Amino acid sequence: MTGVDIRLTLCDTRALPYREFKPLMTALVRAACLQGYEALARSIGVDVERELARVGLSTDSLADPDALIPYVSRFHLLEHTAVSGHCPDFGLRLSESQGADVLGPLSVLLRHAATLADAMDLASRHLFVHSPAVRFNVLPVASRPSEVDLALSFELPHLPPCGQSLELVLGLLACVMREITQARVRPLLALIPHARIGPARSYTRVLDCECRFEAPSLALRIPAAQLARPLPGHNPMLRQLAQNYVDQHLGSRDRIFADLVRSMVRRLIGSGQATQADIAGRLSIHTRTMQRRLLDEGQRYEDIVDAVRKEMLVDLLGRSPALSLSQIALMLGYSEQAALTRACRRLFGCTPTELRETRAAALRPGAVTAAP
Repeated sequence: MTGVDIRLTLCDTRALPYREFKPLMTALVRAACLQGYEALARSIGVDVERELARVGLSTDSLADPDALIPYVSRFHLLEHTAVSGHCPDFGLRLSESQGADVLGPLSVLLRHAATLADAMDLASRHLFVHSPAVRFNVLPVASRPSEVDLALSFELPHLPPCGQSLELVLGLLACVMREITQARVRPLLALIPHARIGPARSYTRVLDCECRFEAPSLALRIPAAQLARPLPGHNPMLRQLAQNYVDQHLGSRDRIFADLVRSMVRRLIGSGQATQADIAGRLSIHTRTMQRRLLDEGQRYEDIVDAVRKEMLVDLLGRSPALSLSQIALMLGYSEQAALTRACRRLFGCTPTELRETRAAALRPGAVTAAP
Protein backbone atom coordinates (compact mmCIF):
# COMPACT_ATOMS: atom_id res chain seq x y z
CA MET A 1 0.00 0.00 0.00
CA THR A 2 1.32 3.42 -0.89
CA GLY A 3 0.16 6.99 -0.47
CA VAL A 4 1.22 10.58 -0.35
CA ASP A 5 2.60 12.02 2.85
CA ILE A 6 0.44 15.09 3.50
CA ARG A 7 2.28 17.50 5.74
CA LEU A 8 0.40 19.22 8.52
CA THR A 9 0.41 23.01 8.47
CA LEU A 10 -0.41 24.62 11.80
CA CYS A 11 -1.79 28.13 11.75
CA ASP A 12 -4.08 30.46 13.65
CA THR A 13 -7.56 30.45 12.10
CA ARG A 14 -8.17 34.02 13.25
CA ALA A 15 -5.90 35.14 10.41
CA LEU A 16 -7.83 33.25 7.74
CA PRO A 17 -10.30 34.94 5.37
CA TYR A 18 -13.81 33.50 5.67
CA ARG A 19 -13.65 31.72 2.31
CA GLU A 20 -10.71 29.66 3.60
CA PHE A 21 -12.03 29.18 7.13
CA LYS A 22 -15.45 27.92 6.03
CA PRO A 23 -14.32 24.39 4.96
CA LEU A 24 -12.75 23.90 8.38
CA MET A 25 -15.99 24.92 10.07
CA THR A 26 -18.00 22.35 8.09
CA ALA A 27 -15.57 19.41 8.49
CA LEU A 28 -17.32 17.00 10.83
CA VAL A 29 -16.36 14.13 13.11
CA ARG A 30 -18.37 11.71 15.24
CA ALA A 31 -18.89 12.89 18.83
CA ALA A 32 -17.34 9.57 19.90
CA CYS A 33 -13.98 11.28 19.33
CA LEU A 34 -14.56 13.00 22.70
CA GLN A 35 -15.42 9.83 24.60
CA GLY A 36 -14.12 10.24 28.14
CA TYR A 37 -13.70 14.01 27.79
CA GLU A 38 -16.17 15.03 30.49
CA ALA A 39 -14.77 12.71 33.15
CA LEU A 40 -11.14 13.61 32.44
CA ALA A 41 -11.84 17.35 32.26
CA ARG A 42 -13.75 17.34 35.55
CA SER A 43 -10.95 15.33 37.21
CA ILE A 44 -8.51 18.19 36.57
CA GLY A 45 -10.93 20.86 37.81
CA VAL A 46 -12.22 22.15 34.47
CA ASP A 47 -15.71 23.65 34.14
CA VAL A 48 -16.92 21.30 31.40
CA GLU A 49 -20.11 23.18 30.55
CA ARG A 50 -18.23 26.46 30.16
CA GLU A 51 -15.52 24.93 27.96
CA LEU A 52 -18.07 23.23 25.75
CA ALA A 53 -20.15 26.39 25.44
CA ARG A 54 -17.20 28.51 24.34
CA VAL A 55 -16.73 26.26 21.27
CA GLY A 56 -20.45 25.97 20.48
CA LEU A 57 -21.04 22.54 22.05
CA SER A 58 -22.92 21.20 25.06
CA THR A 59 -23.06 17.98 27.05
CA ASP A 60 -26.02 17.02 24.85
CA SER A 61 -23.70 17.32 21.83
CA LEU A 62 -21.63 14.48 23.24
CA ALA A 63 -24.47 12.26 24.46
CA ASP A 64 -24.87 10.44 21.15
CA PRO A 65 -21.55 9.02 19.92
CA ASP A 66 -22.87 9.01 16.34
CA ALA A 67 -23.79 12.71 16.42
CA LEU A 68 -21.52 14.88 14.29
CA ILE A 69 -19.60 17.88 15.60
CA PRO A 70 -17.32 20.34 13.77
CA TYR A 71 -13.66 19.40 13.82
CA VAL A 72 -12.75 22.98 14.63
CA SER A 73 -14.82 22.71 17.83
CA ARG A 74 -12.83 19.69 18.94
CA PHE A 75 -9.54 21.38 18.07
CA HIS A 76 -10.32 24.45 20.19
CA LEU A 77 -12.02 22.49 22.99
CA LEU A 78 -8.95 20.36 23.68
CA GLU A 79 -6.57 23.33 23.45
CA HIS A 80 -8.68 25.45 25.85
CA THR A 81 -9.17 22.54 28.27
CA ALA A 82 -5.45 21.77 28.43
CA VAL A 83 -4.77 25.40 29.35
CA SER A 84 -7.68 25.77 31.79
CA GLY A 85 -6.80 22.54 33.57
CA HIS A 86 -3.02 23.14 33.54
CA CYS A 87 -2.75 19.75 31.83
CA PRO A 88 -0.37 19.94 28.84
CA ASP A 89 -0.73 16.21 28.13
CA PHE A 90 -4.55 16.31 28.04
CA GLY A 91 -4.81 14.83 24.52
CA LEU A 92 -2.53 11.92 25.37
CA ARG A 93 -4.38 11.24 28.61
CA LEU A 94 -7.72 11.33 26.80
CA SER A 95 -6.50 8.74 24.29
CA GLU A 96 -5.90 6.34 27.19
CA SER A 97 -9.61 6.36 28.04
CA GLN A 98 -10.53 5.47 24.46
CA GLY A 99 -10.07 2.44 22.26
CA ALA A 100 -11.19 0.97 18.97
CA ASP A 101 -14.84 1.34 20.05
CA VAL A 102 -14.74 5.09 19.35
CA LEU A 103 -14.48 4.22 15.63
CA GLY A 104 -18.00 2.77 15.60
CA PRO A 105 -18.66 0.06 12.96
CA LEU A 106 -15.06 0.32 11.76
CA SER A 107 -13.88 -1.14 15.08
CA VAL A 108 -15.54 -4.48 14.26
CA LEU A 109 -13.78 -4.58 10.90
CA LEU A 110 -10.40 -3.90 12.49
CA ARG A 111 -10.76 -6.42 15.30
CA HIS A 112 -11.68 -9.26 12.96
CA ALA A 113 -9.26 -8.52 10.12
CA ALA A 114 -7.01 -11.38 9.03
CA THR A 115 -3.66 -9.60 9.44
CA LEU A 116 -2.35 -6.26 10.59
CA ALA A 117 -1.95 -5.30 6.91
CA ASP A 118 -5.61 -6.17 6.33
CA ALA A 119 -6.65 -4.04 9.32
CA MET A 120 -4.55 -1.09 8.16
CA ASP A 121 -6.00 -1.34 4.65
CA LEU A 122 -9.53 -1.36 6.09
CA ALA A 123 -8.67 1.70 8.20
CA SER A 124 -7.32 3.47 5.11
CA ARG A 125 -10.47 2.76 3.10
CA HIS A 126 -13.10 3.28 5.77
CA LEU A 127 -11.86 5.86 8.27
CA PHE A 128 -14.33 8.27 6.62
CA VAL A 129 -17.00 6.46 8.71
CA HIS A 130 -15.52 8.26 11.72
CA SER A 131 -14.78 11.49 9.85
CA PRO A 132 -14.50 12.35 6.15
CA ALA A 133 -11.74 14.85 6.99
CA VAL A 134 -9.23 12.26 8.24
CA ARG A 135 -6.93 10.21 6.05
CA PHE A 136 -4.86 7.19 7.05
CA ASN A 137 -2.10 5.67 4.93
CA VAL A 138 0.60 3.04 5.27
CA LEU A 139 3.69 4.67 3.75
CA PRO A 140 7.10 3.17 3.01
CA VAL A 141 10.03 4.89 4.70
CA ALA A 142 12.35 6.01 1.92
CA SER A 143 15.59 5.60 3.84
CA ARG A 144 14.51 2.42 5.66
CA PRO A 145 12.88 -0.16 3.36
CA SER A 146 12.29 -2.52 6.28
CA GLU A 147 9.99 0.00 7.99
CA VAL A 148 6.64 1.68 7.26
CA ASP A 149 4.81 4.68 8.70
CA LEU A 150 1.20 4.45 9.81
CA ALA A 151 0.42 8.05 8.88
CA LEU A 152 -2.56 10.20 9.82
CA SER A 153 -3.50 13.49 8.18
CA PHE A 154 -6.37 15.97 8.08
CA GLU A 155 -7.66 16.92 4.64
CA LEU A 156 -8.40 20.50 5.60
CA PRO A 157 -7.11 23.66 3.89
CA HIS A 158 -5.62 24.97 7.13
CA LEU A 159 -5.34 23.74 10.68
CA PRO A 160 -5.58 25.91 13.78
CA PRO A 161 -3.17 25.19 16.65
CA CYS A 162 -4.23 21.65 17.51
CA GLY A 163 -1.38 19.82 19.21
CA GLN A 164 -3.76 18.24 21.71
CA SER A 165 -5.95 16.80 18.94
CA LEU A 166 -2.93 15.50 17.02
CA GLU A 167 -1.61 13.77 20.12
CA LEU A 168 -5.07 12.38 20.86
CA VAL A 169 -5.40 10.72 17.43
CA LEU A 170 -1.82 9.43 17.55
CA GLY A 171 -2.41 8.03 21.03
CA LEU A 172 -5.63 6.46 19.83
CA LEU A 173 -3.79 4.83 16.90
CA ALA A 174 -1.28 3.37 19.36
CA CYS A 175 -4.09 2.10 21.61
CA VAL A 176 -5.99 0.55 18.70
CA MET A 177 -2.87 -1.21 17.42
CA ARG A 178 -2.16 -2.62 20.88
CA GLU A 179 -5.77 -3.73 21.18
CA ILE A 180 -6.11 -5.55 17.85
CA THR A 181 -2.65 -7.19 18.08
CA GLN A 182 -2.96 -7.91 21.83
CA ALA A 183 0.20 -5.84 22.37
CA ARG A 184 2.28 -8.07 20.08
CA VAL A 185 3.30 -5.15 17.85
CA ARG A 186 5.17 -2.17 19.29
CA PRO A 187 5.98 1.00 17.34
CA LEU A 188 9.63 1.82 16.72
CA LEU A 189 9.11 5.57 16.55
CA ALA A 190 6.39 8.21 16.90
CA LEU A 191 6.54 11.16 14.51
CA ILE A 192 4.93 14.32 15.89
CA PRO A 193 4.76 17.56 13.84
CA HIS A 194 5.17 19.99 16.75
CA ALA A 195 7.48 20.60 19.68
CA ARG A 196 6.94 18.56 22.83
CA ILE A 197 4.08 20.07 24.86
CA GLY A 198 3.66 17.51 27.65
CA PRO A 199 5.88 15.62 30.10
CA ALA A 200 8.22 13.11 28.44
CA ARG A 201 6.84 10.33 30.66
CA SER A 202 3.35 10.79 29.15
CA TYR A 203 4.61 10.13 25.64
CA THR A 204 6.49 7.06 26.84
CA ARG A 205 3.46 5.73 28.70
CA VAL A 206 0.95 6.23 25.87
CA LEU A 207 3.05 5.71 22.74
CA ASP A 208 5.53 3.23 24.19
CA CYS A 209 8.37 4.25 21.87
CA GLU A 210 10.88 6.95 21.05
CA CYS A 211 9.32 10.21 19.85
CA ARG A 212 10.63 12.54 17.15
CA PHE A 213 9.15 16.01 17.51
CA GLU A 214 8.77 18.68 14.81
CA ALA A 215 8.61 15.88 12.27
CA PRO A 216 7.14 16.41 8.77
CA SER A 217 4.15 14.13 9.46
CA LEU A 218 2.02 12.52 12.15
CA ALA A 219 2.70 8.78 12.26
CA LEU A 220 3.75 5.64 14.10
CA ARG A 221 6.65 3.76 12.53
CA ILE A 222 6.67 -0.05 12.71
CA PRO A 223 8.68 -2.89 11.13
CA ALA A 224 7.20 -3.63 7.69
CA ALA A 225 7.37 -7.36 8.44
CA GLN A 226 4.79 -6.91 11.22
CA LEU A 227 2.12 -6.11 8.65
CA ALA A 228 1.95 -9.82 7.83
CA ARG A 229 1.22 -10.73 11.46
CA PRO A 230 -2.10 -12.64 11.82
CA LEU A 231 -4.50 -10.96 14.23
CA PRO A 232 -5.65 -13.06 17.20
CA GLY A 233 -9.25 -11.85 16.94
CA HIS A 234 -9.71 -12.77 13.26
CA ASN A 235 -13.22 -14.03 12.51
CA PRO A 236 -14.06 -14.20 8.78
CA MET A 237 -17.82 -14.27 9.33
CA LEU A 238 -17.89 -11.24 11.65
CA ARG A 239 -15.51 -9.37 9.36
CA GLN A 240 -17.81 -9.95 6.38
CA LEU A 241 -20.91 -8.96 8.35
CA ALA A 242 -19.22 -5.72 9.40
CA GLN A 243 -18.06 -5.09 5.84
CA ASN A 244 -21.60 -5.59 4.53
CA TYR A 245 -22.96 -3.17 7.12
CA VAL A 246 -20.44 -0.46 6.24
CA ASP A 247 -21.02 -0.91 2.49
CA GLN A 248 -24.83 -0.89 2.72
CA HIS A 249 -25.43 1.75 5.38
CA LEU A 250 -22.47 4.08 5.29
CA GLY A 251 -21.64 4.31 1.58
CA SER A 252 -18.37 5.86 0.43
CA ARG A 253 -16.25 8.79 1.60
CA ASP A 254 -17.59 10.76 -1.38
CA ARG A 255 -21.21 10.59 -0.30
CA ILE A 256 -22.98 13.89 -0.67
CA PHE A 257 -24.40 15.97 2.17
CA ALA A 258 -27.97 14.89 1.37
CA ASP A 259 -26.96 11.26 1.97
CA LEU A 260 -25.67 12.19 5.40
CA VAL A 261 -28.94 13.97 6.25
CA ARG A 262 -30.94 11.02 4.90
CA SER A 263 -28.99 8.59 7.07
CA MET A 264 -29.64 10.66 10.19
CA VAL A 265 -33.34 11.04 9.40
CA ARG A 266 -33.66 7.27 9.01
CA ARG A 267 -31.97 6.71 12.36
CA LEU A 268 -33.93 9.34 14.31
CA ILE A 269 -37.36 9.49 12.74
CA GLY A 270 -38.96 7.06 15.18
CA SER A 271 -37.73 9.05 18.17
CA GLY A 272 -39.71 12.15 17.24
CA GLN A 273 -36.43 14.06 16.97
CA ALA A 274 -36.07 14.34 13.21
CA THR A 275 -37.22 17.90 12.58
CA GLN A 276 -35.00 20.19 10.53
CA ALA A 277 -33.83 21.84 13.75
CA ASP A 278 -33.09 18.45 15.33
CA ILE A 279 -31.00 17.20 12.40
CA ALA A 280 -29.20 20.53 11.99
CA GLY A 281 -28.42 20.43 15.71
CA ARG A 282 -26.95 16.95 15.38
CA LEU A 283 -24.76 18.25 12.58
CA SER A 284 -23.82 21.28 14.69
CA ILE A 285 -24.87 23.68 11.93
CA HIS A 286 -27.64 26.27 11.62
CA THR A 287 -30.92 25.13 10.07
CA ARG A 288 -30.53 27.68 7.25
CA THR A 289 -27.04 26.34 6.54
CA MET A 290 -28.43 22.82 6.22
CA GLN A 291 -31.21 24.03 3.91
CA ARG A 292 -28.72 25.89 1.75
CA ARG A 293 -26.37 22.92 1.44
CA LEU A 294 -29.26 20.65 0.49
CA LEU A 295 -30.47 23.14 -2.12
CA ASP A 296 -26.95 23.25 -3.56
CA GLU A 297 -27.41 19.53 -4.26
CA GLY A 298 -30.93 19.98 -5.63
CA GLN A 299 -32.56 18.52 -2.51
CA ARG A 300 -35.17 19.67 0.01
CA TYR A 301 -35.42 18.41 3.58
CA GLU A 302 -39.13 17.69 3.25
CA ASP A 303 -38.53 15.50 0.20
CA ILE A 304 -35.83 13.55 2.03
CA VAL A 305 -38.18 12.86 4.95
CA ASP A 306 -40.94 11.77 2.56
CA ALA A 307 -38.56 9.40 0.75
CA VAL A 308 -37.36 7.86 4.02
CA ARG A 309 -40.90 7.40 5.30
CA LYS A 310 -42.03 5.94 1.98
CA GLU A 311 -39.24 3.37 2.00
CA MET A 312 -39.72 2.51 5.68
CA LEU A 313 -43.50 2.26 5.36
CA VAL A 314 -43.31 -0.36 2.61
CA ASP A 315 -40.81 -2.32 4.69
CA LEU A 316 -42.80 -2.10 7.94
CA LEU A 317 -46.06 -3.12 6.28
CA GLY A 318 -44.37 -6.28 5.05
CA ARG A 319 -43.00 -7.38 8.43
CA SER A 320 -44.02 -10.76 9.79
CA PRO A 321 -45.65 -11.01 12.25
CA ALA A 322 -47.61 -7.98 11.08
CA LEU A 323 -47.16 -4.74 12.99
CA SER A 324 -50.25 -2.76 13.94
CA LEU A 325 -50.82 0.52 12.11
CA SER A 326 -50.51 2.39 15.41
CA GLN A 327 -47.06 0.82 15.94
CA ILE A 328 -46.01 1.75 12.43
CA ALA A 329 -47.25 5.31 12.92
CA LEU A 330 -45.02 5.71 15.99
CA MET A 331 -42.02 4.14 14.23
CA LEU A 332 -42.39 6.70 11.43
CA GLY A 333 -42.62 9.63 13.82
CA TYR A 334 -46.37 10.26 13.53
CA SER A 335 -48.30 11.17 16.67
CA GLU A 336 -51.38 9.19 15.67
CA GLN A 337 -52.61 6.61 13.18
CA ALA A 338 -54.74 9.16 11.36
CA ALA A 339 -51.61 11.13 10.45
CA LEU A 340 -50.10 7.94 8.99
CA THR A 341 -53.21 7.37 6.89
CA ARG A 342 -53.14 10.91 5.51
CA ALA A 343 -49.46 10.62 4.67
CA CYS A 344 -49.97 7.24 2.99
CA ARG A 345 -52.73 8.66 0.79
CA ARG A 346 -50.45 11.52 -0.20
CA LEU A 347 -47.42 9.32 -0.91
CA PHE A 348 -49.12 6.25 -2.43
CA GLY A 349 -52.68 7.30 -3.24
CA CYS A 350 -54.18 4.67 -0.92
CA THR A 351 -54.59 3.78 2.76
CA PRO A 352 -51.97 1.78 4.69
CA THR A 353 -54.30 -1.24 4.76
CA GLU A 354 -54.76 -1.08 0.98
CA LEU A 355 -51.01 -0.70 0.50
CA ARG A 356 -50.36 -3.74 2.71
CA GLU A 357 -52.86 -5.83 0.74
CA THR A 358 -51.41 -4.70 -2.59
CA ARG A 359 -47.89 -5.52 -1.44
CA ALA A 360 -48.93 -8.95 -0.12
CA ALA A 361 -50.70 -9.75 -3.40
CA ALA A 362 -47.65 -8.76 -5.42
CA LEU A 363 -45.47 -11.15 -3.40
CA ARG A 364 -47.72 -14.19 -3.80
CA PRO A 365 -46.40 -16.97 -6.08
CA GLY A 366 -47.40 -16.30 -9.67
CA ALA A 367 -48.20 -12.62 -9.09
CA VAL A 368 -47.40 -10.38 -12.03
CA THR A 369 -47.96 -6.98 -10.43
CA ALA A 370 -45.17 -5.09 -8.73
CA ALA A 371 -45.40 -3.97 -5.16
CA PRO A 372 -45.43 -0.19 -4.66
